[in-house]
Amino acid sequence: MANHLRQQIREAVATRLSGLTTTATRVYQSRLHPLSDSNLPCLLVNTDSEEIATLTLQPHPVMERNLTLAVRCIGKAVANLDDTLDTMLKEVETALGTVTDPTYGGLVKSMVPTSINIEMDDALEKPVGIASLNYLVTYYTADGSPTASA
Repeated sequence: MANHLRQQIREAVATRLSGLTTTATRVYQSRLHPLSDSNLPCLLVNTDSEEIATLTLQPHPVMERNLTLAVRCIGKAVANLDDTLDTMLKEVETALGTVTDPTYGGLVKSMVPTSINIEMDDALEKPVGIASLNYLVTYYTADGSPTASA
């Protein structure tokens, strides 16, 4: 059985972001990935909140899903941290904005950036800066069929 479309979308985005100049293959899809110095800088790709609306009233209505997909750029807290985070944001926005197939093989109807949030986190092995780039991803499924695009 296919995975939930949320997972398929997250995996497609993570694949697209693998190999960027600053983060190379350090792209993780787990919220709880233990990060050490050797993992940084890196990207975390997460599917956060989702709103669902019923578009049609029929035995299997079409559901419009608006998913918040977050790409978290994480860099070591060093003197040029802001520059590093801005470079990572530029690479992510460029990679996701210039795809030849913006529907990711028909998985999504649209994906647009909506916000950037910058914060510091001192809970890890060493303090890090986190630039969260949020995207609104719209996709459709039939009720009871979350694994296939409608």
